[in-house]
Amino acid sequence: MSSFTRKVQSKPRQRETLPWLNDALLQQMKERDFALKRTLKTGLNIDRLIFTSLRNKVVRNIRKAKAEFFIKIIDNARGNGKMIWQNLNKLTGRNNDQRTKEYELKVNGTLIQDHDMIANTFNNFFINSIEQLTQSFSSKTIISTIIDDDIPIFRIMETTESAVLNIINSLRDSKAKDVYGLDTTFLKLHKGILASPIAKLINHSIRQGIFPSAWKSAVITPIFKAGDRTVVENYRPISILPAVSKVAEKWVVQQLTAHLNKSYTPLHSMQFGFRSNHSTETAICYFLEGVKSKLDKGGVIGAVFLDLKRAFDTVNHKVLLSKLSCFNFSIDSVKWMNSYISNRKQRVRIGKTQSTYLSCNTGVPQGSVLGPILFSLYINDLPSVCSSVNIQMYADDTVLYVHAKNKQQAASELTAAMVLISDWLSNSCLYLNINKTVCMFFSQKLTEMIQADVLVRGEKLKLVSDTKYLGIILDSNLSFKNQVKKVINTVKLNLANFRHIRPYLTTEAAKLFMHAMIVSHITYCFTSWSQTSLSILKPIESLYKQALKILDRKPNSYHHCHIVQKYNLLSFDSFKHLLDACLMFKILYGLAPPPLRQFIKQKDSRGSMVTRAFTRGDCIVQYRRSKFGQTVFSIRASQYWNSLPTELRTCTNYLIFKYKLKTWLKANQICNHR
Repeated sequence: MSSFTRKVQSKPRQRETLPWLNDALLQQMKERDFALKRTLKTGLNIDRLIFTSLRNKVVRNIRKAKAEFFIKIIDNARGNGKMIWQNLNKLTGRNNDQRTKEYELKVNGTLIQDHDMIANTFNNFFINSIEQLTQSFSSKTIISTIIDDDIPIFRIMETTESAVLNIINSLRDSKAKDVYGLDTTFLKLHKGILASPIAKLINHSIRQGIFPSAWKSAVITPIFKAGDRTVVENYRPISILPAVSKVAEKWVVQQLTAHLNKSYTPLHSMQFGFRSNHSTETAICYFLEGVKSKLDKGGVIGAVFLDLKRAFDTVNHKVLLSKLSCFNFSIDSVKWMNSYISNRKQRVRIGKTQSTYLSCNTGVPQGSVLGPILFSLYINDLPSVCSSVNIQMYADDTVLYVHAKNKQQAASELTAAMVLISDWLSNSCLYLNINKTVCMFFSQKLTEMIQADVLVRGEKLKLVSDTKYLGIILDSNLSFKNQVKKVINTVKLNLANFRHIRPYLTTEAAKLFMHAMIVSHITYCFTSWSQTSLSILKPIESLYKQALKILDRKPNSYHHCHIVQKYNLLSFDSFKHLLDACLMFKILYGLAPPPLRQFIKQKDSRGSMVTRAFTRGDCIVQYRRSKFGQTVFSIRASQYWNSLPTELRTCTNYLIFKYKLKTWLKANQICNHR
C-alpha cells in the first residue's frame, strides 16, 4: 500500500494553467482525486479499481485534448520549425518560458535576484562591453560625400498606402512585444486602419531626413549561451525594435536593394549575406567548389576563419557614412541614414521589469531590416585589401584561403595577408577576436603533423582539424563525418518526439511536423555535405526511412517504399536529386550568385552549327584528375542534369520546373527492397 501511495503522490497536481485543460477535464480530475482519497482511506480493492478506471480515463482524455491543442499549433505554424519546437518543448515538459523567474546574477561577488537590479546589470554590461571594444580605435572623420551625376544616385523616395499594405503583409508573424507593447501580428490584424497613418509618417520622415526618435527604442532580452548562469558575460542580447519602424525600414531596403543591383554600384561578388538569390547554401557551395578545384591540382589549402567580436555593434557611424559615398548616396539619403543610426537607446526586459534606458553610440541596430545591408556596405571593400588570397564573406562570417604547395608556404602567405586584414579591421573599428579566429589546412589525404603557424600581430592562431562555417562542420579532408554526426543527433531527438506525439496527430499535421523538424535538418546545405561517401550518408538515409514509418505508424520491419507511394512522397535519393537539380537550375538561369557560374557551363553552338547537346541544354562535365575532385557538386549535378528529360532542362520558370521535376521523380522512383 505504501509503494502505491508514493507512486500516486509523486505526480504534479498544478495543471490548471495548461492550455488544453477544459472544465470537463477538470471535473474528471476532481472525481479521480476524490476516488484516490477514498482508496487511501478504506484500502478496499473495489475502491482502488474505481480509482484506476477514473485515472486511466483522465489520462486518455488529457492526451486527446493535448493532441488536439498541438495539432492546431502545428497547423498554424505552417512549417515554421522554430514555432513548432517552442510548443513541442511545452508538450515534452522542457518549456523555458519561465526562466525569467530563475534569473540570478553575481554582482561584485554577491548573488542578486531582484529583477530590477538584474535588468540594469544586463543593460550596463551590454553597453559597456561595446564601449570597451571601441576605446582602442582612434577617432574617425567623415569623408566628404562625392556624388557622380553620370551614374544613378540613390535617393529615398516617398511611399504609398498600397506599398505600406504590401510591406505589412510581408512581415513575419511575431508576438514579440516592442517597448510599446506592439507586435507585427497586431499590425497585420489592423493593417486596414494603420496603413494610411504609417505611410504619412514614413513620408514625413523622408521629407525631413529624420528617423523618428520613437522608432529608435529597443527592448533587449538576455539569452543564455553557455557556462555559469549567474555570470553576466554568458548572455547575449536579442533586440526587439518597434514594429512600425520595420515597415519604414523595409520600404528603404526595397529601394536600396534595387540601387545596389545596378551594375554601377554593386556589392562585392564575394558577399553572400542578406542578398536576393544568395544563401548559406550557395556560399558553402562556392567555397567547396573553389577549394576542391584547387586541391585537385595537388598541394594544400590554408584557410583562416575570422571571428569579429560584436561586429554589428561596433560599426563606427562616421566610417559608415563616409563609405556610403562609394555607393553614390545623395546628401538627403546620407542625412536620413545618419538620423537612422544615431541617438538610439535600449532597455533590458526581465519578465515584467524593465531597466532604465541607455544610449547606443555605435553599431547598426540588431534585429532590424536595414542594419544587415548597411553592415554589408561597411565591409564591402574588405576583399580588395589583399588580392593575394581568396576572401569570401557572409555578413560578418569571413574566410580567407590560399592554395600552396605545402603548409609552410600557405601559412606564410596567410600571415602576410593577416597583416593587411588586421590593419583594415582596425581602421574600420572592427575587433578581431584572435582567441576564436582559427586556421586549418585542407588536403586530399591525411598529412603529416608538420608545424605551420599563422600569426596575427605576433600571436599564433589556433590550428584546428574541423570548424563550423555557416552551420556546416568542415573537416580538413572534407569527409563531413562530423557534420553527419551532428545531423544524426539532431534528427534522432526530433524522431523521438515525433514517435511520442504521432498517435495524437492528424496525417496532415504529422507531415508538417516531419518536414519542419526532420527533413529540414537533413536538407540544410545538403547539396554540399552530401558530397561525402555513400557509406557515411547511410545512417541519414536510415533515419529518413524511420521518419516515414513513424508518419504511417508502421513498425521498423515495414518497407518504406509502400509509405512513399501511399503518401506520394520522395525517397531519400529523389530528395538528393531534387536539391541538386534545383540548385543547378538557379545557377543556369541567374537565380544564384554569379560567381558560381564559372563552375557550371552549358555546351554552346559551334560556329553556325547548332548541336543536339546545345538544343537539349546539356552541361559540360568538367575534367577532374582525382576522385576527390570528382565529388564536387558541379560534377555530380552536371551529370544528373544531363540525364533529365529535355522538357525539364528547357523549362525557364523555377516554380514550374520544380513542380515538373517532383512529378517526374515520383513517377520514376525505383523501389529497392534491400
